[in-house]
Amino acid sequence: MRPTPQLSIPVGVVLARKLIQRSGWNLVNWEGVAVLVGERFAAGEARRVPLRDSEDATQYLWDGLRLELYRDAAETYWFNLTGARPSLFIVCSEDENGELEPIDVTADHAESTSAVEADYKVFSVPIPPEVVGQLEEFVMTHFKPRPKRKRKREDWTGDSPQ
Repeated sequence: MRPTPQLSIPVGVVLARKLIQRSGWNLVNWEGVAVLVGERFAAGEARRVPLRDSEDATQYLWDGLRLELYRDAAETYWFNLTGARPSLFIVCSEDENGELEPIDVTADHAESTSAVEADYKVFSVPIPPEVVGQLEEFVMTHFKPRPKRKRKREDWTGDSPQ
């Protein structure tokens, strides 16, 4: 069981559900669209609200989720922020009908990888600007990089200095 988070940010998740039709086959494809931030998304339980319906996709908003930051994961948040594409990861469970429901939002790449290995669907979306500053401050407070140490070479020749 994970310790109490040091920071908990209310978020909403937007996913798009697309129906792909090819020569008699219908396939549902989901995509992560965005993570939205703010107190207006702090509903009690996660709930699904239709946002936009078009010919090729329907977008849904889930509110009632939280991005929780933990001190022991500060190093992975740092790697995320300094990487090529800083991202938040939306972890979703799938029911027997193929419908998805977001169950977690994380900035921890290791946690998202563990979720994929446990057969959850994970979508990567850009970190919203409102979260970048909070995440940077969290990392600066809780992550102290280890100083680089030069390793002393061993003498492999067997010759001892005289």
